Amino acid sequence: MSKYLAFNEVVFKDREMLVQALEDIGCKNVQIGTDLPMGRYCAEQREQGQTADVIIPRHSIGNSFGDIGFVQTDAGLAPVLDEYDQPRVLGGQFVARLRSAYNERAVQKVAARVRGTIHRAVTGNVTKIKVRF
Repeated sequence: MSKYLAFNEVVFKDREMLVQALEDIGCKNVQIGTDLPMGRYCAEQREQGQTADVIIPRHSIGNSFGDIGFVQTDAGLAPVLDEYDQPRVLGGQFVARLRSAYNERAVQKVAARVRGTIHRAVTGNVTKIKVRF
């Protein structure tokens, strides 16, 4: 049985920055709209009738079982992907890599707005980014 999983604890507030971050991690054919039907592999997914506002089509970045979508919530755009694809897409690091790319875009936007410079400090596997102006 295959089903779509929603990650409501991870949201992206800016649609434009989300699409740019998706392109940064290798998603080239991003579809944007409202209530777009998500492609599916299994009958169980069809029964869910999942729709999304931003979609990465199947077979784009290792998602063999279904599309990856982003659904508009009150907090922002939340990712939705197939439970079988979650450990496969980008080596199971899809959400983490997307958050990192999105945060990089957000920092660049802030730095440009305040005419500041970006300074990174890496400690182990933690990267701290500061904007100085």
